[in-house]
Amino acid sequence: MAKTKGRAGHNIRLLAFTRRYKAIYSFIGAGIMIYLPFALTKFINAILQPLAASNPDAVTSSPIPPIVYVAFVVFAICLIANGIFLWKRANHADQGAKGEEDTAHTLDTLTDSGWRIEYGKRLGKGVGDIDIICVSPNDKTYVIDVKSHKGIVFTDGKKLYRRMGKTQYPFEKDFLSQVTKQALQIKKKTDAKFVTPIVTFSTAKVSIASGKVKHVHVVEKNKLPSLLKSLG
Repeated sequence: MAKTKGRAGHNIRLLAFTRRYKAIYSFIGAGIMIYLPFALTKFINAILQPLAASNPDAVTSSPIPPIVYVAFVVFAICLIANGIFLWKRANHADQGAKGEEDTAHTLDTLTDSGWRIEYGKRLGKGVGDIDIICVSPNDKTYVIDVKSHKGIVFTDGKKLYRRMGKTQYPFEKDFLSQVTKQALQIKKKTDAKFVTPIVTFSTAKVSIASGKVKHVHVVEKNKLPSLLKSLG
């Protein structure tokens, strides 16, 4: 592996672009759904105008029932809601990409010391992409999962939680289990004797005295380079 391979945040930037692309199509579709019944009414009236002139009683004032208008509006609202959801998800992806990019920047000095770093390695389904893989000059391998959440990260000894103000939240996923699975996958795919799993937070503060939870190192972005150097 070269000193650096891949580009930090690239995969998730592509994901953000795809989500925005789909969101825009949802918004366009909503506009079409709102406009379509009115255009259809105008078109039908234009066709029936000669008939209405000769026999006014044979043509109703509205060729499309009101329930059809309601159905189109409901469909448009669903498309708008979907577009907003996708746009927010795109924002989350961009936030994650920035976290990876900022974390990669802190690791630049390691490459000058002989470390080899790979970003965005794709694995099979259920494991996800690996944000960062580091191999030290001593051929020790580390898998790093970057998280861009805010707040203060702490643990009960089994899981990770975060505190925002006075409120405590469980994370939406089990980051410890996820990065452990990634480490095992890399061990199977390479000749590494052992792969050390690390979860690093690009924005949040980490309040874990031991720095480890269930054999997984949990560290703030700025402390990651020193942790890697200490582990060798």
